[in-house]
Amino acid sequence: MVTTTTNSIEGQRIVKYKKVLVAQSMIGGKMGCKEGEEPKSVYDMSHEEFVTAFGEVTSSAFSKIVKRAEELGANAIIGASTEYQFCGPNGETLMAVAKGTAVIVDVSYY
Repeated sequence: MVTTTTNSIEGQRIVKYKKVLVAQSMIGGKMGCKEGEEPKSVYDMSHEEFVTAFGEVTSSAFSKIVKRAEELGANAIIGASTEYQFCGPNGETLMAVAKGTAVIVDVSYY
């Protein structure tokens, strides 16, 4: 699945726009806690743990829009972007929101 931040794919012709996709993923607070584990907020994470969590939450959100695009029969996502927000009562949860437009490109067009 080609995913790009631009509104086109060089050398490819978009033949159908399928749907604007939005997906979110969260980490921190009670997110991802195993039973019996103490909840860990993003503020309690070491720098390395936060960088890892940041990558995981971003990857998870993008994986969701890729899956949805595939379900729609799309073969590319254009205009992809990610936004981040801290949420929860004390801002202890990091939310990533991935967005993009699922399209079908004519791969024989070049």
